[in-house]
Amino acid sequence: MKNEKVEGIGSVYGGEYDTISFEGIGKLKGDVTAKKVMVDGIFKGKGKITADEMGIDGIARIFRDIKAKSVKIEGILKLRRASLNADRVICEGIMVANREVSADEIYVDGICSVSRMYGDNVILKNNHDRIKASGNFLPIRLKPFIKLYFGRKVSLDYSLVDVLECTNLEAEGIKAKVIRANNVKLKNHCIVDKLFCDGEIFIDDTCRVSEIISKDQSITVNKEMNDMANMTLVKILDLYKDGKINADEAEKMIDSIKANTGMGYTSCYDPAGLPWEDDGKLRIVAYIGSRLLKKGEPGATNIEVKYDGEALNVECCGNLTCGDVNGNVSAGGSVTCGDIEGNVSSGGEIYCKNICGRVVAGGGVHIGK
Repeated sequence: MKNEKVEGIGSVYGGEYDTISFEGIGKLKGDVTAKKVMVDGIFKGKGKITADEMGIDGIARIFRDIKAKSVKIEGILKLRRASLNADRVICEGIMVANREVSADEIYVDGICSVSRMYGDNVILKNNHDRIKASGNFLPIRLKPFIKLYFGRKVSLDYSLVDVLECTNLEAEGIKAKVIRANNVKLKNHCIVDKLFCDGEIFIDDTCRVSEIISKDQSITVNKEMNDMANMTLVKILDLYKDGKINADEAEKMIDSIKANTGMGYTSCYDPAGLPWEDDGKLRIVAYIGSRLLKKGEPGATNIEVKYDGEALNVECCGNLTCGDVNGNVSAGGSVTCGDIEGNVSSGGEIYCKNICGRVVAGGGVHIGK
């Protein structure tokens, strides 16, 4: 069989080949069968590709189906009105498909946005930092046009899959509408609308799954169960506040609620829903059910917080007792501490050794305790 190589600008027509290589700007104008298809430049495929091996280091826009034993993507693969079927797919670049990607083994350690994904063993990561560092992504000034270019929404923060069906799934940073799998492991801020799984399920506390359906475990996370759990949590907090149970007993009771209601499979952590940034500042807050108790609200000053050791910045909705603070202090109630290197805002009285910044207090200020 013959070889075909495009180094400048050229086209390849249908037929059987040993190796097809595109290093410049190339176009495929017919169906081809080849042992190897390599794309290092800019490629537009308007014919069906059947190959043993396909490698994409450049930019490939494909308008017909691909069938291959092995596909490796280190550049950009854009499938429009086309599907990818392979024994193994490895994506360390960017893969976008508005139809389906199907393979026995799928490994993504880059960015993907796929309408439907089917496989046996699927591992999805979202290593967008490495993709941006390699220069394989579009310039940030073109971000508003990314969806127009790819034909689908593409995210730097999540792997986007509308429907994913497989035997075994390990995913980090995935956003999916429906997942059906025998065994599932989700980590690092996955967001899933509906998960069907009858085997082993592991979901860490950074992930959010709206509904889990499992025949064996009968786990369904819904509003009614969350409301019941919140009511029980309020009772536990009341018992702890009244001194009828200690902190260890309260923690055990809360863990029991999670185990019985399936709360352990969902997370209340939602960075977008919190009124502060992930800036490393120590914040001591309280919740009434799922509602955040804010500074200055009735009952906030009934909460007494003691922190042992130095801190950079501290925010507390109640009364605060701590050691030295290297930054700022904000409390809804009184403040009792050592040296404060920054500013102090307190709803009550302040007792400290020294204050280097501004002071706002609802009560008296006592220096040199």
